[in-house]
Amino acid sequence: MVRNTMVINNPIHQQIIKSLDKLKSKGSQKERLWVQKYLGSNKPTRCIKGNEIIKLARKIIKENNPDVKQFINLIDSLYTNATTFEEMDIAGRLLSIAPKLKVRINPTKLDLWLNYTHGWAEVDVLCQSNFLPEELLNNWSTWEKLLIKFSKDKNSHKRRASLVLLTKSVRLSPNKRLANLAFKNIDRLKKEKEILITKAISWILRSLIKHHRSEVENYLKKNKDVLPKIAIREVTNKLLTGKK
Repeated sequence: MVRNTMVINNPIHQQIIKSLDKLKSKGSQKERLWVQKYLGSNKPTRCIKGNEIIKLARKIIKENNPDVKQFINLIDSLYTNATTFEEMDIAGRLLSIAPKLKVRINPTKLDLWLNYTHGWAEVDVLCQSNFLPEELLNNWSTWEKLLIKFSKDKNSHKRRASLVLLTKSVRLSPNKRLANLAFKNIDRLKKEKEILITKAISWILRSLIKHHRSEVENYLKKNKDVLPKIAIREVTNKLLTGKK
C-alpha cells in the first residue's frame, strides 16, 4: 500500500506508517474487505495480527522514548489522521504498553479520539482494557462526568464507550461507585436497538455478575420487557452456566 504521508506532520506517526507499509497484508483483497466489514471499520485493513501491532508499538516507544507531550501528540495524530484500521489499532495498543504516560493524560482526551472511531473494534481497542478501576476511582469526578456525558451523546460510538470503559473495571473491582454508574448508563441506553449498544449492554451486565450478581438478577427481572433481547439471552445464560 503506497501512502502519501505529506499531510501527516507528526514524525513518529510517519515512522509508524512506513513500518506498517513494510508489513505484508494478510489474505486476499476479498478477505480483507470481509474483515473490515466484520470490524465495522470505515477504513481498509491489512489484517495484520494483533501481536505484530503490539510488537511494533513497543518498538516505537523504545526507539523514540517520548515524553508525555510527544506521546499525546502522537495519539492525537493517529486518531485524527488515520486512514487504515491498523493506525487506530496501534493507537490503542500504545496506550496499553505505556501506562506511565497514559495515566498522565486527561481522560477528556477520549472525547476527541472517539470522534474518529468507527465500529466496535475501533472503540474497543481504545476503551476495553486500557483503563483500570484504580485509574477511574483516583480521578472519579472527571471520569464520572465524562462517562455520563458519553452515555447521552448523539455519537453511538461514544455511547458504546460509556459502557465499554466500565466493563473491565466492574469485573475487577467490587467498588459500588463503578457498579452504580454502570447500571445508570445501562438504564439510560437499555431501549436502544443499535447493535453497537445492545452488545455492549449484554457485555457489561455479564461483567457485573462477578461482584454484583444479585443486583444483575434483580435488574434483569425488573427490565425484562425493555432490555435488548440479546442481553436477556446472554446474561441469563451467564447466570445459569457461568459461561461467557
